[in-house]
Amino acid sequence: MRNLPTLLPALVLAVLLTVPAAAMELPHFYKGVRPLGMGGAFTAVADDENALFYNPAGLNRVEDWGMGLINPLIESSTGNDDLYDEIEATDFDVTSEVADLIRDNLGETFHLRAALFPHYVQKNFAVGGLAQIKTNIEFRNAAFPEVATDSFASASGHVGLARGWRDENLRLGIGVKYVVANRLQEVYDVGEIADPGFEDRIEDDLVDGRGVGFDLGAMYTVKPIAGATPTFGVTLLNVADTDLGDAGKLPQQLNVGCSVSKRFAWVDLTGAADWIDVLNDLDQDDDFYKRLHVGVEARFPKILSLRAGLSQGYGSFGIGFDFKLLKLEYANYAEEMSSFTGGHPDRRHVIQIAMGW
Repeated sequence: MRNLPTLLPALVLAVLLTVPAAAMELPHFYKGVRPLGMGGAFTAVADDENALFYNPAGLNRVEDWGMGLINPLIESSTGNDDLYDEIEATDFDVTSEVADLIRDNLGETFHLRAALFPHYVQKNFAVGGLAQIKTNIEFRNAAFPEVATDSFASASGHVGLARGWRDENLRLGIGVKYVVANRLQEVYDVGEIADPGFEDRIEDDLVDGRGVGFDLGAMYTVKPIAGATPTFGVTLLNVADTDLGDAGKLPQQLNVGCSVSKRFAWVDLTGAADWIDVLNDLDQDDDFYKRLHVGVEARFPKILSLRAGLSQGYGSFGIGFDFKLLKLEYANYAEEMSSFTGGHPDRRHVIQIAMGW
């Protein structure tokens, strides 16, 4: 009998990125916990290590140096626990049990992401290494049950440079990454899953590749208005696509955003809005509302930050604690898995614990 302990590693391997065959999640190479809490609106906000993935020009806004040595991140769909229990109780050698499992979870998405991102960041410069696994599994087709999987595992190195002009109101930045990746994007029916050689089939379907990618970014900050400082940002991620060979491509996307910041006596308040993939380079759909992100962040003195926003029309919130040598970050958000907002939201928890300076 093949139950969860023997099958789950194969499924996770068999399901190692984020652009599912059936589920249409808009790809982003790495999503930081802080931006997710703000509804994903970060193009004109970036001022920390997340600038490497959202807008490298934001490295010019970094106020002090920082280092993340050990910072594990884990992200999971809210329904994963119940699904895990059902999978554990299923005998994957029995076709009828596999079919029942799929039918009981039709339309559901099993999402899991884990990452580690040691890095060093200072004004105008950042370097880091990212190891991550992202996977989506969707159960579908009541008449002929099947499982659509998309998984991506990668190890990558990142370097970002930025510079400011005109009293640093104008900022330009570039990011370079080298990515080694494994990917599986397949659909398996009940017979294939119940076959004793399923694990070997997964290994045969897994593809790999490597490549170099470039990101460009710009920011412009205008004169304060009534004490509030507006900033506009634009970034071109994966310029001309990042080709990873058999593992596919990281598609180019043009993002634009704006933010407004104001300092009060007891809090720094920032509001932001982003329009993602302005040119519809991602090809999966052209729904405008899937590409809209708005958010707000309140940073209090000492240790506390609170965040909230709307990501693709769904509410998000986050909280952060900074104890200097230890940081805790949490966010809750929803990702649209269908081709239009309101179709199939997958709500997720993401948490990160970071030790460093």
